[in-house]
Amino acid sequence: MSEIVRDVSPESLARANEDNLAQGLADCARAYGGEVREEPDLLWCSLAIPAAGWNRVPRAQLASETVDERIEWVIEQARALHVPFVWDIGPSMRPMDLGEHLLRHGLTDAGEEPAMGIALADLPDTLPVPDGVTVERVRDRATQEQWVRVSCEGFGMSASLIEAEIIAMAHDDLGDSAAAHYYLARLHGEPVATAALTPAAGVAGIFAVATIEAARGRGIGTVVTMAPLLDARARGYCVGVLQASEMGYPVYARMGFTEQFRYHAYLWRP
Repeated sequence: MSEIVRDVSPESLARANEDNLAQGLADCARAYGGEVREEPDLLWCSLAIPAAGWNRVPRAQLASETVDERIEWVIEQARALHVPFVWDIGPSMRPMDLGEHLLRHGLTDAGEEPAMGIALADLPDTLPVPDGVTVERVRDRATQEQWVRVSCEGFGMSASLIEAEIIAMAHDDLGDSAAAHYYLARLHGEPVATAALTPAAGVAGIFAVATIEAARGRGIGTVVTMAPLLDARARGYCVGVLQASEMGYPVYARMGFTEQFRYHAYLWRP
């Protein structure tokens, strides 16, 4: 386990976001039986499934004289696997004109994604839970399959991707040493929302927050996001980080998350 980050300054939250995204993604890819190439200037992670979010470059410090060669190397990895991928550019990425190079190599501008963080000490001890809502930590494969189906429905993913994610995620164990911890919210017993935690790079990283359309607007997303953060705080973590969608941004802001910077995402499709 990485040393816990205790500095909650804006600069520390920004570094923690990039570090957690890179290490958390690599940890999950390894645990799910995927491919991780961690080199001094580049980190490439892939699950070899056709969902761009699971095939990514979350870290790159490339020399100006090798940047085009390294971009082509990543494209070749993705082409061999027949998968799309995302290249995330955060403040530590180099060279400074990396985005222009990616566009020249055929990637498309996929827009920006806010990087947000919070000092876990600022969270309340409890949160009012809407009537009929429960949140549980996933501890068995049947519940994990429910989690995948709800998450994918919330994100509008296809049935083929659902089955691929179920198979991949079944490689990881569901204990405290797992690469990710999964949380499932139910409304009157029916699974309706998800969140996940990656305890990586010394901070609590939140991802896969999703609510099915029929259950939105009831505060369930807030509750299912809060559960892993409070569990992480109880385990000694001091910082929580995430990358926000447009829909999730106001929810996280109300919880106390602040924006540190914005990732710029570039997408490649085979």
